[in-house]
Amino acid sequence: MTRQLPQAKEKDSTLAFFFLFLYTFASLIRPHEMWQTSVDWIIIKVFAIITFCLVLVAQRPLKFPPQHWMLFLLLPLIIMSGFFNGSGMFGIDEANKLLVSAVIPLFLMTTCITTIKRQHILMVVCLIAAMLMVHNGYVQQTAFQGFGWALNSHSVGYIDLGERRITYLGFFNDPNDLGMFLVMNIPFAIYFYKKGQFLLKLTMLVILAALTYGIYLTGSRGSMLGAGGLVGIYILVVNAGPKLFISAVILSPIAATVVASLQSNIDASANGRLEAWYAGIQMLLSNPIFGIGKGNFFDYHGLVAHNSYIHVAGELGVPGYSLWGGALIFTIITGYLFIKASKVNNNTGIDTSALDEDKNKAIKNEQMLNKTLFFSMIGFMITGFFISRMFTLLLFIFMGMAIASHIRMVKLKPEYQEYFNNSLALRSMGYCWVVIVAVYISLKLGL
Repeated sequence: MTRQLPQAKEKDSTLAFFFLFLYTFASLIRPHEMWQTSVDWIIIKVFAIITFCLVLVAQRPLKFPPQHWMLFLLLPLIIMSGFFNGSGMFGIDEANKLLVSAVIPLFLMTTCITTIKRQHILMVVCLIAAMLMVHNGYVQQTAFQGFGWALNSHSVGYIDLGERRITYLGFFNDPNDLGMFLVMNIPFAIYFYKKGQFLLKLTMLVILAALTYGIYLTGSRGSMLGAGGLVGIYILVVNAGPKLFISAVILSPIAATVVASLQSNIDASANGRLEAWYAGIQMLLSNPIFGIGKGNFFDYHGLVAHNSYIHVAGELGVPGYSLWGGALIFTIITGYLFIKASKVNNNTGIDTSALDEDKNKAIKNEQMLNKTLFFSMIGFMITGFFISRMFTLLLFIFMGMAIASHIRMVKLKPEYQEYFNNSLALRSMGYCWVVIVAVYISLKLGL
């Protein structure tokens, strides 16, 4: 069950959300990094601190869903892992990074996005950021040495041979991060397309085309698989029963490992990825309690895992992966159960005439929004299987938006509380191991 501090009167701070908007805008669009004079400004941290303080003072109730305590418990575990692996101060530094890039952003998103209108505003920010990235990438395709209009951003790869993988500013300077973000925005464009009239529909079609083009320009195979995987998952969620969907989820890591194995015969990069996956599992088996320490995978293997799940398991062991994976899987499962529950209600023709018309409309809008955010999170899960981005800010911005939707849904339909409680969260900490076990079995079978 979602915990909250006791408070006699609800307070919803508009000012807190305004600074959350500025924080999201600065984090994704990064306007301060477009000019040399302001590139070192710490406005993202300033906006985060102001928002955090405003939330503590002016936002009530303060909600702490299970994902919050899961990620919060990672902080002492990371510190202990650092001490047991010979560098306590390094562990403290890594825990501080997690606090800044995960725990606080998740708390702010979850707490401040209290209405669908606020959710729409942040979704529009995401789409604007995505379009700027794609346009900057388009410029990189023809510019000298692949430079875009955004300061110091340039394409990467063998430029002289025509390979120009697009990048952007900040943590989007890697094509894989940029591609992941574009994939996670596809459901947003579809959402606004379904809700809009002719002009908005036309705009969203253009945006969808631009997102597809941008994903292609990143040259990220994980992002391309993520975009294609969204289509397959959509078909399963809409048409398949729970058993078929669960079976597909269990088999997906095996299928992904098979794909990587087939590529390894003709691609050294894919072969190195499989070796990194196996190395990560060996790290887990040799250090099951505390792992090898957050941030140490590269030092042990010489490469990152190229798999967010195995990377966390290898670095943080069984408890750490259970907490991180549990938070991710719990968010996904809750979204899926909400979708199936709303589908059952629609199919059984439950009478909603007794409901207030505004409330009934709000429920339908929230159901549609929940489905959208569910698919955005699926986009992360698929792309995250092929790159190590387990603690990227993107994950916790989108996870925070999804959890905020779950909180609003439970408020509208209290019976949905059974899909959003500590019991399911604890079970999710076990469910998340399906990914690791499936990859391990595939590797042991010599795929």
